[in-house]
Amino acid sequence: MGSAGRKMTNCRRENARSNRNVVFIILGWLTLVLPASGAAETKVFDHTVDQAFSGSQSPDDAYMAAMTKAKFEVLEQAGTYLESLTVVENAILSEDEVTALAGGVLTTEVVKKENYANDQTFGIILTTRIEVDTGVLHQRMDKLLQDRSLLRKYNEIQEREQELLEKIRQLEAQNSSQAEQSTQPARFDDEFTELSAALTASQWLEKAYALWTHGRFSDPLQAIENLNRAIALDDNNPHIFNSRAIAYLNLGKLKEAEEDLKKALEWKKDYADAYNNLGSVYYRRGNYQEAVSSYTEAIKLHNDFTEAILNRGSAYHKLFAFEEAIEDFRRAMLLAPATFYKGENGGSLVELDDLDVLCGKARTACNLNLCRSLDFLRERGFCLEENSRGNTNP
Repeated sequence: MGSAGRKMTNCRRENARSNRNVVFIILGWLTLVLPASGAAETKVFDHTVDQAFSGSQSPDDAYMAAMTKAKFEVLEQAGTYLESLTVVENAILSEDEVTALAGGVLTTEVVKKENYANDQTFGIILTTRIEVDTGVLHQRMDKLLQDRSLLRKYNEIQEREQELLEKIRQLEAQNSSQAEQSTQPARFDDEFTELSAALTASQWLEKAYALWTHGRFSDPLQAIENLNRAIALDDNNPHIFNSRAIAYLNLGKLKEAEEDLKKALEWKKDYADAYNNLGSVYYRRGNYQEAVSSYTEAIKLHNDFTEAILNRGSAYHKLFAFEEAIEDFRRAMLLAPATFYKGENGGSLVELDDLDVLCGKARTACNLNLCRSLDFLRERGFCLEENSRGNTNP
């Protein structure tokens, strides 16, 4: 090939390289400026409520009631959207749990506030908004869906808020009725103020729950400080005492935890979570029979309470009631295999090493021709590893 031919060939190669570089630059630019399929998006939910003032209700109290009502109703709207997401559909949640999930992962803000007055009444109109950023939504939802105890706590907040709103509605009706029947109607200022303060307590509860991770408070002291503020505003709320007891348990303060749990059970005698946590107080003290009794009370109230079943299994094991322990372990595994793990809180959740110990003792006994325990375990699907390894020993 002559020099002219070589120059033409080199020129073509340079042009080809240049064209490829231009293509890569264009593709890179398009990647940056064009939205990808399934990219994050923002959905907006607005909701407006009209809260009339009762005669004895201050503007601040009316505002608190209106804000709580608006927040709950806009969360219901957002919850309907969350239900359409695959991750939520697969989680199989109740309607209340979906709303609690929305409350745990979404932030509600007041975007408009307007007072009004007319010949009949005066009141306040509030508009609340939730902006759902799908880019961070799944990460937040995963945390709640993987830790149902935290989801349960957000559900408790909403149950309490609905209870307080119902009391406010009843008080408004009572106040209105008396105003029509008497020239000097009774005043309900203190009652409205007390209920409004109790609604405010939810904000401190949410601050405490923001510190919850992997079944415990990451900063128990800060959680206790937040919960103390909540109790100062709503001192007959069993859920706050139960949560503070967990923080005390995280710190190893068993006496304080027991006092709070007994207080919670005074306010709510059918509080399964409080019975479960009280069982863990007894477990840590080595009072395993009392622990079994408390866990059993929790299970009576909720027969699919996996954590309480696992905890009772651990307590039975400490009492050498191996058959009862294995029955509880097996039942828990059938209910929720993913929750069958080694816990971090001493009395919370079974330690998997317990099963190895049980199997080892059962095999030793069987070598002495006492095979009843090993047979019992194998019939229930445990202690089968040696068979899969081809080991012919009992």
